[in-house]
Amino acid sequence: MPSEKTRLVMRSGPNPGKVFDLNADVISIGRESTNDIVIQDSEISRNHARIIRRGSGFLVEDLGSTNGTFINRQQVSSPRAMVPGDEVGFGENVVLVFEGEGAPATVAAPSARGRAATRQAPPPPPPHAPAAAQAPAAAPRKGPSKLVIGGCGCLIVLCILLVVGGIIFDQYNGTGLYCVAPFDSIFTSLGYCPLP
Repeated sequence: MPSEKTRLVMRSGPNPGKVFDLNADVISIGRESTNDIVIQDSEISRNHARIIRRGSGFLVEDLGSTNGTFINRQQVSSPRAMVPGDEVGFGENVVLVFEGEGAPATVAAPSARGRAATRQAPPPPPPHAPAAAQAPAAAPRKGPSKLVIGGCGCLIVLCILLVVGGIIFDQYNGTGLYCVAPFDSIFTSLGYCPLP
């Protein structure tokens, strides 16, 4: 049977230093008031996780929470044993320290070799790191969009076609359509308008 000193102590969160005694076989944790341990934090799901007594130790199990449950910054995907000194995180803001005596709980795991490999893996970034450090923000778009550039290009091509068409029309009809201000100096220099 676990010692009476078996407990979780809040290291960071809404009530740092608050102590939660682990004195039941199953202890629910969440934001909803029906839980055994109620933590009012926006990162905590209504029914976030539970602590299960197994032999002389305890397991922590995530209950499909939105922001995850962690032991020593490694996300819990199945029930995991806690040993004294473990940091149990709920979301990014809440960290509790497991304090207690006794042997760790046993968990049906793939193999001892698989557990050893899991413990040797480098830890992921801390769950309380700023969001900007975890994922780069999308860079703001610079300059005009492709649609604006394409529209301007089409407008320029259309103007050139109109001018060339007008010059050709004027050459064949001799109307002097482009020999009026403000275009007369340009087209006179190009030889399309007769000099006065």
